[in-house]
This record gives sequence, C-alpha cells and structure tokens, in this order.
Amino acid sequence: MKFGDILYMIAVVLFAWITFAIIRGNFQRKFDEEGRRRDLVDPDGDPNEKIENRNEKLSEKELHDGE
Repeated sequence: MKFGDILYMIAVVLFAWITFAIIRGNFQRKFDEEGRRRDLVDPDGDPNEKIENRNEKLSEKELHDGE
C-alpha cells in the first residue's frame, strides 16, 4: 500500500470517530439522568403530578358536560 492510501484510511477512521463523538454528545445533552428530554421537562415541578391533575380536571369537565 502506498503512503497516500494509508493516510486516506486513517483520515476516514478519524472522521467517522469524530462524527460519532459529536452525535453522541448531542444526544446525551438532550436527556437528563432519568431519561426524560430536557427541553420537554416542566420547570415548575413533577410532570407526573401535572398529568394526574390534568386528567382529574378533564374527568370533572366531562361529568359537567354530560348533565
């Protein structure tokens, strides 16, 4: 193999490794320790509590609309 071929193969491997590292870093920054997306987490509190409250309100509204 010529020196140029070896250099080309090294460049391709480095490009693939750097691309993988960048994509992995971007992916890891989007999620917190619990696996939830950081941009979708409610800063005011527990998202599960808010969902339960919303479901209760919807149930109450459906009861009043049915009468």
